[in-house]
Amino acid sequence: MKENYTYRAVLDSSEEGFINIIFPDFDNSVTSVEAGESPIEAAQEWLALNIAACEEEGLPTPEESILPVDLDDNQSLVFINVWMPYHRAKEKIVYVKKTLTIPQYLDILGKENKLNFSEILTNGLKQALHLK
Repeated sequence: MKENYTYRAVLDSSEEGFINIIFPDFDNSVTSVEAGESPIEAAQEWLALNIAACEEEGLPTPEESILPVDLDDNQSLVFINVWMPYHRAKEKIVYVKKTLTIPQYLDILGKENKLNFSEILTNGLKQALHLK
C-alpha cells in the first residue's frame, strides 16, 4: 500500500470570501474553504479522504501528474503532499462500551463457541443500518 501521494491543486480566489480548491487529477473535483482558513490543510484532508475511499473500495488512485495547468489571474498552482499513515491514524474508529441484555442460553452457547459478541453486534448493526 502506498504511503506518500503528491497531487496538483489549483487555488482559485475568484469567488469573494472563499477559496476553491480544484484537483485536476481527480477529474477537476472541487472543495472550498472560507478566506482566512488554510486551503492547504483542507486540500490535504480532502485528498486523504478520497485516497482512503479508493483504498477501501479497492480502486486505483488517479495518476499523480506534474503537467502544467492553464491558470486564470486569480488562480495559483500548488502541489499537495499527503502522508497516509498520519491520516489513517486520525481516522481510527472510537469504540464505546454498551451494556445489553441477552437470553442466558445465548450467552452460554456464545461463550462455549468462543464468539466475539462485540463483533457480531457491530456486524448486525451495520447490516440493519445498510452500512458496509
